[in-house]
Amino acid sequence: MELTHHLAVALVATPAPTPQPEPNNSTAASIASSIGPTGLLLLLLMAIVALYVVSLSLHPNAKCNRCKGAGRHHGSLFSYAQRPCNSCKGRGVHPRLGRRVLFKEP
Repeated sequence: MELTHHLAVALVATPAPTPQPEPNNSTAASIASSIGPTGLLLLLLMAIVALYVVSLSLHPNAKCNRCKGAGRHHGSLFSYAQRPCNSCKGRGVHPRLGRRVLFKEP
């Protein structure tokens, strides 16, 4: 009888439980707690680097500090005399440090 009972139980189709979708209540706090403090710091660092690269592509040059962007150097003894700035070669701008490091232009 026990064998027939096991066979009957095995052959009878039992309805499978219907899966219920879990409610999606993900808030900023729950996402932050799942990422953790190290993940948040890494995410913030990646965002800062991305914004800096965008800033470099939009504004690749900085004003020359020596001539203050004029491209000309005034003489110290004869103030009316001018010559091209040695630092920026008369352009008035320098490439920014990040541009020189990241983009390696010749």
